[in-house]
Amino acid sequence: MRTTDAQVRKLMEEMAKHGRLGLASARAGMDRKTARKYVREGKFPSELEQERT
Repeated sequence: MRTTDAQVRKLMEEMAKHGRLGLASARAGMDRKTARKYVREGKFPSELEQERT
């Protein structure tokens, strides 16, 4: 399953409210490791996609 921009947006909102990665990732519907990646990068999945050759 792919992570959507909406999930990452929800993750960022929950992180701003609570500041707890585990809680925010659960409410956004993604794994903690995936959430950590998006919090660290500060970008949406659509911004991180690379063109395939």
